[in-house]
Amino acid sequence: MKNIYICGKVTGDPNYKEKFFNETERLYSLGYEPVSPSVIPSTYDWAKAMRTAIIMMLLCDGVSLLPNWKKSKGAKIEAKLARELGLDVKESKDWK
Repeated sequence: MKNIYICGKVTGDPNYKEKFFNETERLYSLGYEPVSPSVIPSTYDWAKAMRTAIIMMLLCDGVSLLPNWKKSKGAKIEAKLARELGLDVKESKDWK
């Protein structure tokens, strides 16, 4: 089973937990093992949260990009790094 990291906007999105949860459920229903950074404690500052998220992502086989990912500094960093390191990076709608 492939581990798929969920990548999207967190900072400034009051509904991010719901969006990440919905994608977690969707990926799970397709037979993937979703990994969501929404579990990172909100007490972490941005840099610590990003370091933690990147570690989580690097343990995965692929990345699912939520529709709002381009509006996030952190998600753009994650997507670029994932592509550079050869992870399977796709828009969320393309994971089937």
